[in-house]
Formats: sequence, C-alpha cells, structure tokens
Amino acid sequence: MKAIVINEFGGPEVLHQREVATPKIGPGEVLIRLLAAGVNRYDVTTRRGEIPYAAVSFPHVLGVEGAGIVAEVGSDVTAFQIGDRVVPVLTISRGVCRHNPCYCQLGWDNICRHFDKLGLTKWGTYAEYVKASEHNLIHLPDSLSFTDAATSMVATATAWELTISRAQLRQGETALVNAVGGAVGSAAVQIARCAGARVIASAGSDNKLELARQLGADELINYKRQDLKTEVLNLTEGRGVDVVIETVGGQVLQQSIEALAHNGRLATAGSVGSSKVEIDIFRLLRKQAWITGTHFAPKATIRTALDLLAEKRLRPVLARSFPLVEAGEAQALLESREFFGNILLEIDP
Repeated sequence: MKAIVINEFGGPEVLHQREVATPKIGPGEVLIRLLAAGVNRYDVTTRRGEIPYAAVSFPHVLGVEGAGIVAEVGSDVTAFQIGDRVVPVLTISRGVCRHNPCYCQLGWDNICRHFDKLGLTKWGTYAEYVKASEHNLIHLPDSLSFTDAATSMVATATAWELTISRAQLRQGETALVNAVGGAVGSAAVQIARCAGARVIASAGSDNKLELARQLGADELINYKRQDLKTEVLNLTEGRGVDVVIETVGGQVLQQSIEALAHNGRLATAGSVGSSKVEIDIFRLLRKQAWITGTHFAPKATIRTALDLLAEKRLRPVLARSFPLVEAGEAQALLESREFFGNILLEIDP
C-alpha cells in the first residue's frame, strides 16, 4: 500500500510516500480502506519527537484521524462487516481492565490507563489502509461524507468535550473561544452558539476573526494588538466570561484566567505556546473559578459529534485539502498557522 513514512524526527521534509506492506489483521481486528485523513497538530508534535510519554518506532506512519470503508474483518468481529463506512478512534483503549475504577467502563475510554495512540504507538491514517480493533471503531452516519468526517471528527469531538462535557456551558452564558482560526476553535464557536451562549472570539488575525463571525461569533478580539483581559472585561461590563475554551497557552492562557467571571470555568485541550505558566491561586479561590482539561474525547462524544455533523447542526470548516503524497506541504501549512479551520489529505480510492 501507499503510505507516508518517517524514518526519523524532523521537519516536514522527513515525510515521504513509500510502498509498504498492508497491515495484517488478527482476531477482533478490522482493516479499513482509507479515503481521507485529517491533518492534526498532534501529527506535527509526533513528527518532531515532542511527545513526552511514548516512543515512536521507525519506520512510522503518522495520522490520528481518518475515514474509510471496512475492507476485511478478523475472526470474532461481530459489529462490523465488509463495506461498512467507519472512522477509527485515535485513543486506542482496552475496553475493560482489572483496575478499579475501569475508566473505559465508566465511559472515559479516552483516559484508559493502558491506552495506545493511533499515529503514535500504532501506525496511523496517512496511508491507504489502517487497522483497528473492533472496540476502537465507530460507524459513520450515511449522510456524512468521508472527507467531512476526516476533516472534523477529532476537532469537533474535542470542542464538544471542552465546551459541553467539561465546561458545561449553558444557555445565556458568555463564552470566550481562543484561537478561533484553528480546528478546535472554529468548532467550539459553533457549539457555543448552538448552546445559546454569547460568543466572544479571539485570534491573532483580523481575517480569521471575520470568518469566526460568519460561524456565529458575537464579538471579536485580536489578541496580538489588543489586551485580551481588558477587552473581555469591557465587553462584559467588568464581569468577565463564564467559560473560556483555550488552546493557545502562554500569556493568552494567563489573561484568559484573569478574564473569568466568578464561578467561571476554563477548559483546555493543549497549547501552541508555552505550556507552563504562573497562576495566582488566590485569584482562582476568590472567584471560585476552576480549570479543567480533556485528553481528546471519549467514543460517546465522537458519536455525538458525528451525528451533529451529519444532521448539519454543525459544519466542517475545511481550509485546504492535499493529495496524500503532499503530506509534507499540508503539515507545513498547519505549522504556519496561516489558515482557518481544518486541513485534509485525500487518498485515491
């Protein structure tokens, strides 16, 4: 099969299309013929060798999200058959273990204590085929295209987990969504709007902010030329926001904490800037504010995200698509941050 292979850590130039052996499946496993793969920031950090908790074995195939058709099923597989439209789940969980509590059985398979990671500890979706266990596969709604699913599955599920499951945004509240030009941010704007919240969007580009307005943002802040905290307080009559959806880190994270209202909630899924910042704990105590995070999203949330996309209640935001062979160019665009939404690899059938 054709696959994008890396043999060392480095820049986009280490990505090369190669002919490699198609994965062989065992009992309980499914082989997927991929038709599209999303380009995720996690792919970039893996390529750079910046994932602290797992080692990559070379040669390696990146890619944490994709969509395709079941090409082969192993023995003992009962939930899937050849021809089914599916997406693999990036956090590869056990489903059951001896630990008490077993997080998978509680519905938190995204924090399984013995997880693998698609595109990190296992070969990923930058390829014509990928294999997955039956437990880590989800049926794709008939009305949702492969490209739309691969474009937005991870980002939309993560945004839902942050906005609804973790921060518990409610109708009538005000939400600040940072980095609205990114995949998670553009999805979070739509989700916050659907929840009935007032949405303040922030980004470092006026063009991205105008595009966020088209997705439903009510107010816009350019945090490169405006003070984020000051602008938020001005827009909320000094009260602050109920919820912050934060993926930038560094000074933007610090200012976002300062911009929280009493009983405010900040939910984060990572950072593109510094991941270590100083926090004044007494200000958090005084406000009764709290900070939460998510490690991607559990399967139940992914299912919700796919259904909302299929029902057109949320829409994918595609910045640009590339053929599989141009994966290096696609990742270079992602690193530049000169785009709005999601980046896709199209895989010839």
